[in-house]
Amino acid sequence: MYSANLDETLDELDSLKIIQKKNGYRFSADSVQLANFILPLQSTDSVIDIGTGSGVIPLILAKESPVQNIIGIEIQKSLVDIAKRNVELNDLSSRIRILEGDFRVIADNQSLEKNSFSAVISNPPYTKFASGRISPSSEKAMAKMELASSLNNLVNVSKYLAAEDGRICYIYPLSRLQEMISVIQGNGLELVRLEFVSPKPACKAKRVLIEVMAK
Repeated sequence: MYSANLDETLDELDSLKIIQKKNGYRFSADSVQLANFILPLQSTDSVIDIGTGSGVIPLILAKESPVQNIIGIEIQKSLVDIAKRNVELNDLSSRIRILEGDFRVIADNQSLEKNSFSAVISNPPYTKFASGRISPSSEKAMAKMELASSLNNLVNVSKYLAAEDGRICYIYPLSRLQEMISVIQGNGLELVRLEFVSPKPACKAKRVLIEVMAK
């Protein structure tokens, strides 16, 4: 049962109910598009969402596929709390686990087993620090700007987590595609698929969905 807080909203995404902060981080179409991009998934898959925010991607994957083992990891405690409540609200606690932690140190502290996920997914912060206006909300700023991580951090940890022949999927600004490809290749990963995303029909693409494979 959802208990309303004054600084929150309760929104609907198809049949899902999503708790969000009124003025903090709120999920965007990017998360929905990325979740749909990695489908289909099988019941035997194991999935990790790096930087899960309010847990929207795990919720969509659980709703749209039979996958039984989904982990969302998030560094911001306020978002971890909301993500856990969203999982409970949608009765998905048996399939989704939300962890609080810094993904950059997963390999160092071995908190998650190496090569243990058949699918790794992330809608990461994509604005370089000092290259854009910083949101006055620290929650939004960390979710959108590379304040706590870098692109190379993300790709390197994704490779660590992905099983052999595992799938790794991101959504990223089209303007930084060449940089993303360079980092992917520098980490010994294979580019498999690209899909360009426009904000509206007949508009130029602003984002790109990327699938790579761990070797």
